[in-house]
Amino acid sequence: EPELEQAWEGPVHEVAAPTALHTMAFRSTLTATLFLALASSSSAAAGLRGLVGGYNETASGETSYYSSIDTSQGGLQAQLHTLISPHTVLSYSQLWGAFAIVDESRFACSPTTINDVYSTYCWTTGSSTDGGQQCGSYKKEGDCFNREHSWPKSWWGGFDAGQGAQTDLFHIFPTDGYVNGRRSNFPFGLVDTASATYTSTNGAKLGPCSAGQGFEGTCFEPADEFKGELARAMFYLATAYMDQFSCCDVDAVNGSRIKLWQETMLRSWHSAHPVSNLELERNEEIYTVYQHNRNPFIDNPTWVDLIPDF
Repeated sequence: EPELEQAWEGPVHEVAAPTALHTMAFRSTLTATLFLALASSSSAAAGLRGLVGGYNETASGETSYYSSIDTSQGGLQAQLHTLISPHTVLSYSQLWGAFAIVDESRFACSPTTINDVYSTYCWTTGSSTDGGQQCGSYKKEGDCFNREHSWPKSWWGGFDAGQGAQTDLFHIFPTDGYVNGRRSNFPFGLVDTASATYTSTNGAKLGPCSAGQGFEGTCFEPADEFKGELARAMFYLATAYMDQFSCCDVDAVNGSRIKLWQETMLRSWHSAHPVSNLELERNEEIYTVYQHNRNPFIDNPTWVDLIPDF
């Protein structure tokens, strides 16, 4: 959704900016933990699941985080809401610095640059006056990057009605400003290549929703490598902010509830595009360094199937 500079007036907890040494130490610890998990015969299978894109409870070291969750009981989404909703709320300006940690050198991006989920560009953090590429104004793809709310702010009634979602890293990603603007607040969906009105450098498409999705209108289809991650971000937000939005009934959602056609699409993306190591690492860094909560659908992908209606 096109970004407007706004100030969050709710409670904000300032988080000290992590140093490069802090990040290196964290990643070394995570790597060492993965190695130890694989070295143990009792946990080798779990370790291998983590390496190929599944949840590795031993490697994440977060067995205790979900100790209150009982999947044999009903109301799993409500249980998860109680667990993950409390978190450290960042200021809007802190998101820039957080991207430099949680999105650094993902996919093909080199160290010290951050990945873009809507284009192939790798960005340098910082304002233009500091040699960085934060938006700013833009006229075309590749000009600058900004802060994309994958669940658009207008869907809950605007920035200040977000109850903390407006700065929640689990659904906010660095994206090309121009492509972000083209996405606007259109729902995610499938777009036929031939009918797309815009295609970004990484293959994200905007255009009429293809037939058979249960919705007629304009859709934005992200590149395949980000479909699962964005689906899990939407499930997270619907759970963390369950029944907390008083607005709005729009194409894809009604309040914090995801509409059936959109949920069906997101479930298919979640299944077809499993959790990756990079997604696990981002989840871990948001938990450890910034918000101190987790996305349970990254840690436990099968829990999506245990919730009948998001």
